[in-house]
Amino acid sequence: MKFDSEFERRLNFNLLYDFYSPLLTVRQRRIYELVCFSDMSLGEAAESLGISRQAVHMMKRKIEAKLEAIENDLHFADTTRKFEERIKSLETENEFLRSKLGLSDLSDKDKNQDQDLVLHV
Repeated sequence: MKFDSEFERRLNFNLLYDFYSPLLTVRQRRIYELVCFSDMSLGEAAESLGISRQAVHMMKRKIEAKLEAIENDLHFADTTRKFEERIKSLETENEFLRSKLGLSDLSDKDKNQDQDLVLHV
């Protein structure tokens, strides 16, 4: 997958990690978490793990490749993104229709009913 920025790339891999981390080994999760979530440098992670910086770098690349391969097979993250986009679209449409009908002021009870309807659909 091609990304416009390093930030988008990291967000994507963090999302994939959220979905698929149970499919990684304990060691793979530890390396990924040290480098990506603890914001350690490769050298700091290597020192913490007692391995070389190059080994951490190679493992991080392998983990990212594995996360992408799993996503290519299962498509959970992509499907979730599409659902979220569709929900936002429906919420925008709902707000537009409510404003046209003069129902723009929603009480908390109305909001909860709308959410319940979405959950049951």
